[in-house]
Amino acid sequence: MASSSDRKLNSSASRASKPTFRRAGGRSGAPAQPQHKPAMPSKSVGPVRPAKRPVVGSQLGGRPTSKKTSRPAPRPSVTPKPAMGTKTSRPMATPKPSLGTRAPHAGRTLAGAKPRSLTSVPAAKASSAKKGINPLSSLGAMANKTTDAASAMKGKGKIAGGILAAVAVLAIVAIVVINSGLFAATDIQIHGSEHVTKHDAMQLISLPENTSLFNVDPDRITEGLKQNPWVSGVDVQRQFPHTLIITPTERKVIAIAYISSDDLAWAIGDDDTWIAPLSTSVEVDDQGNVITSGEGANTLTGIDAALALAKHYGAVLLTDVSADVAPVSGRAVSSKAVKAGLDYARGFSSEFLDQVKDISTPSVEAISANLDNGVEVSLGDSDDIAKKERIVTKLLSQVEGVTYINVRSPGNYTFRNAPTA
Repeated sequence: MASSSDRKLNSSASRASKPTFRRAGGRSGAPAQPQHKPAMPSKSVGPVRPAKRPVVGSQLGGRPTSKKTSRPAPRPSVTPKPAMGTKTSRPMATPKPSLGTRAPHAGRTLAGAKPRSLTSVPAAKASSAKKGINPLSSLGAMANKTTDAASAMKGKGKIAGGILAAVAVLAIVAIVVINSGLFAATDIQIHGSEHVTKHDAMQLISLPENTSLFNVDPDRITEGLKQNPWVSGVDVQRQFPHTLIITPTERKVIAIAYISSDDLAWAIGDDDTWIAPLSTSVEVDDQGNVITSGEGANTLTGIDAALALAKHYGAVLLTDVSADVAPVSGRAVSSKAVKAGLDYARGFSSEFLDQVKDISTPSVEAISANLDNGVEVSLGDSDDIAKKERIVTKLLSQVEGVTYINVRSPGNYTFRNAPTA
């Protein structure tokens, strides 16, 4: 029978939570170092088979610890073994965690700790299985909506088909009317052209036999008539049921260039285009106006005829044109001297142009103007045209007997005048 001291010691040891030791090889009686091996959670979702409970070694012949504790106790502190013959004090009992409370998490767990088992979470139920929702009724509602939409689209398709059919009928009727002889262009009138006769216009237009007021092509008519260099544009009008009126627009003549080497007077349009050569043998009346009927009293030739033609068209006569200038109908003017003369024709005011008899254009630097009163004005290049005109007009109004004015440099102009009695 054990002594009373042994019973006290055993009862105290049973109440306190003792550390777990695993006996290792070595001297008998020496305590083994605790092995801190973390418990790895099981990867399986199902129930986990509990691990075997570790065997607790006895300390100084003591009895094994009680099996009532289901959870691992907190990590205790290891006290050194007392020496033989010394009285050991009773260790303080570690408070046992109550049921339902979770032990504090330790950085490491003892090797004998019971691994936790993972519980599987049930997947979320489908939305259609929720309480109060019938998936069959939802599918039926969707089917009804699809049927309604199909019916609406079918109704719209019928309306669109009817509209397309009506448009097709109207198109067929329009084609029949256009190609029929109800509105055939049998009366073609050509108006307002001095240099384009009706006979010439008909040859340039060449309308098809089945032309009606509906299928006539104005662009094609304009393109055909523009083969004549005098024509700059065409106006096409329809008068139902059978009349087609064509009015060519002629180029405005801005200058007449007299080329003495060829004895030709070339008309130049306001778009700087050579139009056509004109005859230098013209008939004029007593006032010098050109007569095209052939019943004139006087016949002019050469430069005099060119001057009469310039007056007839309200244009400026360009004289002394270089012999290397080769005009071509419908082409743009390329001579620099002639282009500078055209700049003066546009830049001078109409009042001053009425006093200009002709403009000599042998070269750009030698351009000059001869006035009706016999005064010669040296102009030079076509810069500062308005300023040059003001200087000439001022001298003519303030100085008597002026015969020559040089305004090539408007800031340093000169002039000559005849002596007076």
